[in-house]
Amino acid sequence: MPLHIGAIDDDKSILYTLEAMASTEGWRMLTTSEPEECLDWVRLDEVDILLVDYHMPVMNGLHVIRKARELSSKLVLIALTVEDGGELASKLTLAGADDFISKPIRLADFTARIRLHEKIFSHREQLNWEERKKGVSKDTMRKVLEKIKDFQAPADCDEIAAACGLAYVTAHRYLEYLSDRGLISRSAGVQDGRPGRPKTYYSIISPSGAQGEKK
Repeated sequence: MPLHIGAIDDDKSILYTLEAMASTEGWRMLTTSEPEECLDWVRLDEVDILLVDYHMPVMNGLHVIRKARELSSKLVLIALTVEDGGELASKLTLAGADDFISKPIRLADFTARIRLHEKIFSHREQLNWEERKKGVSKDTMRKVLEKIKDFQAPADCDEIAAACGLAYVTAHRYLEYLSDRGLISRSAGVQDGRPGRPKTYYSIISPSGAQGEKK
C-alpha cells in the first residue's frame, strides 16, 4: 500500500516544498495550515506519518503533537523545526514525537527519515495496534458519521443502526469508537419523558462545541 503522509505548517511555501519532495518518491501527501484539519486526519486514520511545524501561531506544534499522540499510538509523528539541542528533543519526545527534521529541509534528509519511519509504521501495524484490534473500517466509520449528520437531533444507537443498515452491536462499536476519538458527542437522556433507564444519544459536535439536547 502507498504511504500516506500529512504535513501541517503555517508557511505555505514549506508545504509546497514538502509536497514536491513526497511526489518524487510516489508518496501521497495531505497539507494544511489548520491544526483541527490535521487532527481530523488522525481521527479518521488518513495518514501514516504526520509532519508538524514546531512554531505555529494558532496552536503550537507541541500541542498538536500531544493531541495527535492521544488520538493514535501507531501514527509516526515528526516535528519540523529550525531549533536544535537536547532540551527541544526532550520536549518533543515527552509530547509524543518520534523524530524531528531540521529546517531548511533537504531532500536527502527528508527521504531518508520518511523511509526509516515507513518501516517503523509498518512494524506498529503488524503488532495489532488500536484500529486493527477494534476491527474498524474507515468506509463504515465515514458512513456512520454522515448518517449522524443527517439527524436533526441527537439519535440513539437503534436509530443510527437502522439508518446505516448495520446490526446494533456493530453500530454501537462504531459510535463508541467515534465518541472516544472526539468526533461525536455522547449524552444520556430519557425517551419521550418516560421513566426507566436513560438511553445514550449521539450527535455531531458543532464547531462552537455546543451539543444538541434530546427531549
